[in-house]
Amino acid sequence: MDNVISLQRRTVVARTPLPGDMLAFRGMVGHEALSQLFEFDIDLASPSHSLDMKQLLGKPLTLDIQAAGGLRHLNGHITRCKLAGREGPTSRLYRYRATVRPWLWYLTQTSDSKIFQNKSVPDVIREVLAEYPFPVEFKLAGSYRNWEYCVQYQETDFAFISRLMEHEGIYYWFRHDADRHTLVLADDITQHETCPGYDTIPYYGPDRITVPRQEYISSWEIAEQITPGAFATSDYHFETPGADLQARRNNPGAYDHGDLEMYEWQGGYTNPADAERYTRIRLEELQCRQEQINGACNVRGMAPGYLYTLRNHPRQAENREYLILSAHYRIQEAGEASGLDAAAFDVGFTVLPSATPFRAPRITPVPHTHGPQTARVVGKAGEQIWTDSYGRIKVQFHWDRYGQKNENSSCWVRVSSPWAGGGFGGIQLPRVGDEVIIDFIGGHPDRPIVIGRVYNASNMPPWELPGNATQSGFLSRSRDGTPGNANALMFEDKPGSELVWLHAERDLTSEVEGNELHNTDGTRCTTIGSNDTTVIGALGGGNRDITVHGTDRLQVDSTRNVNVDGAETYTVKQQRTVHVTDGLMKEEFDQGLHTTVAANGEIRNITGLFDETLNDGEKRLVTGAFEETIDGDVTQTIKGGGTFTETIMANHIHDLTGTQDSTITGAVTHTVNGTFTQTVTEPLTVNADTSMTVNTPSWTVSGAKQAFWTGSFLRGTPARATVVLAAADLWGVRQQVYAGINSQWSTVKLDLAAFKNGDQGFEFGGAATQIKGIGVQIKSGVAGIISRVANIFP
Repeated sequence: MDNVISLQRRTVVARTPLPGDMLAFRGMVGHEALSQLFEFDIDLASPSHSLDMKQLLGKPLTLDIQAAGGLRHLNGHITRCKLAGREGPTSRLYRYRATVRPWLWYLTQTSDSKIFQNKSVPDVIREVLAEYPFPVEFKLAGSYRNWEYCVQYQETDFAFISRLMEHEGIYYWFRHDADRHTLVLADDITQHETCPGYDTIPYYGPDRITVPRQEYISSWEIAEQITPGAFATSDYHFETPGADLQARRNNPGAYDHGDLEMYEWQGGYTNPADAERYTRIRLEELQCRQEQINGACNVRGMAPGYLYTLRNHPRQAENREYLILSAHYRIQEAGEASGLDAAAFDVGFTVLPSATPFRAPRITPVPHTHGPQTARVVGKAGEQIWTDSYGRIKVQFHWDRYGQKNENSSCWVRVSSPWAGGGFGGIQLPRVGDEVIIDFIGGHPDRPIVIGRVYNASNMPPWELPGNATQSGFLSRSRDGTPGNANALMFEDKPGSELVWLHAERDLTSEVEGNELHNTDGTRCTTIGSNDTTVIGALGGGNRDITVHGTDRLQVDSTRNVNVDGAETYTVKQQRTVHVTDGLMKEEFDQGLHTTVAANGEIRNITGLFDETLNDGEKRLVTGAFEETIDGDVTQTIKGGGTFTETIMANHIHDLTGTQDSTITGAVTHTVNGTFTQTVTEPLTVNADTSMTVNTPSWTVSGAKQAFWTGSFLRGTPARATVVLAAADLWGVRQQVYAGINSQWSTVKLDLAAFKNGDQGFEFGGAATQIKGIGVQIKSGVAGIISRVANIFP
């Protein structure tokens, strides 16, 4: 029966995937501890040296151990197996060594890069462990915040969840059953159970004699050490830049230098309440090492994660409850052949007083990015720009296999700017499809920030390179627009072709709150396709000065309106010409017109009708010569009972080459304060329809002075008077010069030709000489004579 191994009277029995008689337990060395993967190296004996070890890998193996409370189990998965040779020189059995680890060990063999958003650490752990079909039990008493952004970056699943648990104060152990082991996660001493069958364990020193096969603690090494007495941490969050996120936890040790403080920047939180929790966890992590006990025993039920109470220790303070932190096993069964090791069951352990909270040390490295990397900007389907109120964007990392290249691919990522202030600075948001450069604050993958942008084969520069390497600037793209829809600012630095080009796809607004100065050494050309409006002094009055050192030309194809609310002054040093070609020129003056011509006078050439309408009089002051030349007729009409007054302070000369006719419907009065002389080269005729009155003390005709009889009355049919070189219109509006005087009456005729001999003594005299007649007719050959001769008969 060489191939049969007796299982009778064995303390430990191994159950393997093979039939029970093919592998028998020989011994085991291993350890397990809180927040550690257990590892058991198990020696197995087999009658065959040709077992297919691949059939064992990944299979479960369970050790059934006879203990005080019944069978205790150690269960795991075979992760390594080797043939170690014969069991002994004369043995017919072969020894195999199997390395057994928990199913959680499989997580060390898988690595990934994955993004988790808005999940708590327990939720993240559940999601990761859901990929593995093994039992898990969460025994968590605390509450946990949601992490907005949590990244597994180039690390194993095991390292990822381990560092998260260490950060949050979660630890774990394994509960072994007959055919499986369960991962148990806890965060408080209240979540632990008493070791089954071993609620109390006695201590017996080396000087005590014990009963054979009695289970007890034989070694108890008490150790205390200095640990920090305070822990402080801080962090920063851009949404609450002024918030004080510092926190400090103080629990000094009762010994010298027990108040040492540890400080940690970037505590990994954004809320002050979370800061208090993390400082407590960090200090508990440090101080749970202050007092720990290492011991040795043969207690078969000693297992990490369980509680027991020590009794029978000579130091009474030691007889209290402890939490088992770790156990190191050495189990040995006696061999089939003589000379092999004797049976043994030894356990080395580490325990912690249960009054001291346990936290696993943060030994798992936090991954760092070791430099920037690029990513692609993403957003909601159909959107070219996807951002929030802070100008943050979403990205798809090249290493992310799970992102869908949409608005859920990452957290909101802040975008650096060359200038960022409180309501001022510069901004240019990366758009969907752009490639951006991402760096990470502190190197943490959880804290990305955009620090730049780069072109790629799909997104080429706006100007063709290298041909346009001298061009630099900015060219945007209208949202949902084509490559031709853009705003641009370009600088051309090619020698001889230097240029600044500014292009507005639609509107351009420029605001200057102070002064604005433009200097152009060359030509400036402005082309406006529609309207142009300039407002000067909009903030309370202002001036406009334009200086043109050359010619100023204004071409208006339609109407031009100029409105001046105040005074307007034109100063022209040389000639000024206004040429109206196709229409009338109309000027309206509501308050009057004052024209001063200081030098060469005013010349008007009017080839058509000149029509002036004055509603409230006209006044002219001419300090020099005044000349009017009219090629056609002149008509003056005074309406509404108004008066025509003409005052001449110097000589007044009228020169008519034709006939002048005046029709006066009212009275005419001429007052001459000086000498009145009229020369008429032709006969002068005066026709008075009723009567003619001449009031004068004397009258000189052809050099002879005649006296009129005062009050004389002449009447006759007909009468005629002729005076050479004198004429008068008695009842008309105007004075005229005649070559003679011709007065006719129907009843009286006076012929004064006899007085032409120059008799100086003949005189008509009288203050009331009256000449009356019917049908008086006065004719003049020279216009305007009335102002010169009317008072011949005053």
